[in-house]
Amino acid sequence: MKDCVAQLVTPGPVAAAVAKTCAAPDAACRLEEMVVSDRIDDLLLFHTESWRHFQDEVRRVFRDNDYAVLRGFPSVQDGAALLVATLTVGEALRTYRNGKVIKHFKMSPWTTDLSHTTRAGEFHTDLNTEPHPPAITAIQCLEPDPGSPRYGVTSIARLRNLLDFVNREYNERTRRFLVQDTVAMLNDRSAVQWSGRMVDAGTIRYHPDTIRAAARRSGGAVHAVEEDIAGVEDAATSIATSFTLERGDLLLLSNCRTLHSRGPCSVVFRDFPTVFDSRRVAVLHAHRERGSLYE
Repeated sequence: MKDCVAQLVTPGPVAAAVAKTCAAPDAACRLEEMVVSDRIDDLLLFHTESWRHFQDEVRRVFRDNDYAVLRGFPSVQDGAALLVATLTVGEALRTYRNGKVIKHFKMSPWTTDLSHTTRAGEFHTDLNTEPHPPAITAIQCLEPDPGSPRYGVTSIARLRNLLDFVNREYNERTRRFLVQDTVAMLNDRSAVQWSGRMVDAGTIRYHPDTIRAAARRSGGAVHAVEEDIAGVEDAATSIATSFTLERGDLLLLSNCRTLHSRGPCSVVFRDFPTVFDSRRVAVLHAHRERGSLYE
């Protein structure tokens, strides 16, 4: 049986306080600077009683499900609210070029990049070829898919449920691929490669594209890899929880205890081929879960 969506509705006072904190035009830049300078915990919002109670609720849902969907969170177009929300369960936010923490993606029919293509994506974890992938992926919907709820569907597959399903269905090939085989993954863009067991000590790193890239580079049997990937995809689909994110809704997920995927997205053209409405999201990553998360 598939699980119900692990979600909670943001209380009005918390939503109002977050909106006020993120109201300034440069809010995202200011918060990113606080992250880089290790001052983010000084944010006044984090010391209010309403926030602390909300944080406890988010941690409870995340702890019990390995992810949490926050409904009704303020939609701030620069993603500042996402940064604030992520710190309920995560710490040590990952920074990119020029000290940026938040990335923005608009779905497009003119790209094949998984992060913003309109094509459906396969189940995966993020940044899986890094020596230490981030512990948490955070996504906020800034503009919902114009074809929602049919399009832009997000799916989450918990590792524990995935392994239970594979064992229950006696799918020995998929089980061996996940927990026993030494698998190589290669990032084509940076030439960073990782090799090892994908499931280890209750965590997983997995991405079909980087597995395929490594197989091509090594000259291995790509068709065999495709069969292994199909086995994982079928198993994950069988146990996944699926939902849509509306404007402001936010997803916090464990990047080491869940796989996630997104279904196909739609577009509405305003001026073909370059002006169109489509799903738009803000994304960031946290290196670690909060030390107090499981206390």
